Amino acid sequence: MTTTKYYNFNGFNDKTGDFETNKYVIVNNETGRYVEVGNGAGPSATKSVDFQGKYLMPGLINAHIHVDSDVYNEFGKPNFGVNNEQEHVRAVMAAAHNMKNMLHHGVTVVRNVGTSWMTDIEMARLQREGSIEGPMMVASGAAFSMTGGHGSGGGGIEVDGPDEVRKSVRQAMKSGAQIIKFMVTGGVSAGDFENPDQVQLNEDEVHAGVIEAHKKGIKVAAHAQGTEGIKIAVRAGVDSVEHAFHLDDEAVELMKEHGTSVVPTMIAMKRIIDRPNEVPSWMIERATTHWEAHQKSVAKAAASGVNMVMGTDSGTPFNGFGDESAVEMDMMVEFGKMTPQNVLQSATINAANMMAIEQDYGSISVGKFADFIVMQENPAENMKALQQDNKFVFQHGHAVVFEES
Repeated sequence: MTTTKYYNFNGFNDKTGDFETNKYVIVNNETGRYVEVGNGAGPSATKSVDFQGKYLMPGLINAHIHVDSDVYNEFGKPNFGVNNEQEHVRAVMAAAHNMKNMLHHGVTVVRNVGTSWMTDIEMARLQREGSIEGPMMVASGAAFSMTGGHGSGGGGIEVDGPDEVRKSVRQAMKSGAQIIKFMVTGGVSAGDFENPDQVQLNEDEVHAGVIEAHKKGIKVAAHAQGTEGIKIAVRAGVDSVEHAFHLDDEAVELMKEHGTSVVPTMIAMKRIIDRPNEVPSWMIERATTHWEAHQKSVAKAAASGVNMVMGTDSGTPFNGFGDESAVEMDMMVEFGKMTPQNVLQSATINAANMMAIEQDYGSISVGKFADFIVMQENPAENMKALQQDNKFVFQHGHAVVFEES
């Protein structure tokens, strides 16, 4: 066994969200896992790397992307359809590019929640076997919506009634889905015929899918933006609510009771609001209408102790696959009034726990994969440190972005 020791850095403590001084780790170069974590200089190893007082934390986990989306088409205009007009080959090419881009920006794990042609399931397999470069991916395949509902025009699977839900969820899992995604409400960018408050799947339908998924240990995510849709999703037993624009006290208490996580994806709406002349009028009006409530809901959930998880909804208008994860984390502090420590946890251990991958990811711990990023500054004091171009990225102990001094 050959090993590499990384030492003289400030290491992330997943329990506090802060950094501890003078840490070291030793990585098994064959398995890509940590074999020792401690304080001080540590024992000798096959190779040693001095990080010279920098800040080391787990690779980021982005829990909400649409990996095969081409945010801009060849004419430089946003692809508002999010895949529904792309051919399969183009979607695969976009996914490969997006995965590499995210990894090079420090995202080492992603949860994909909706694609066309089940592209993400195959891309996840190719990444695991080492055929393509990118984050480890937990893939959903296509999302489930009511007939004519949110996402149905972009490759989603239409289901009506509990029986159709059961069969379709079983088929998705047979095809390799590792997460099931339900579109419980309308949304911001789907067209001027729907809105985030519309309830589109009922509790019986969602619950039927949750039962089938949980039988096989598969987690369930729900796109739910309006208050009633959020409550339906939580009562039905989903593991995470995506977006969650409108949370009242009852919804928050239900989440705490059921152990439901929230993935806010604040950047998705903010990117639309910041480009008012480049989107349809109904889209900017809808985003602007719900933005203030979204900010308050994130703050309410976080302050109440709901498990908060970072995700970007990358693949929506102007919302790409580069530094968007880091920007989202900054927004969670600025607009969601979350503490920097909670935000750092949201992109590491909180996400790993929600996705049930904490045995391999989410913290700097013996036995876990050595996926980590190294920064010049402390992100708990300046979240923009995560957006700096000079950070190092390691995946399974191998350097992705690194300049040894």
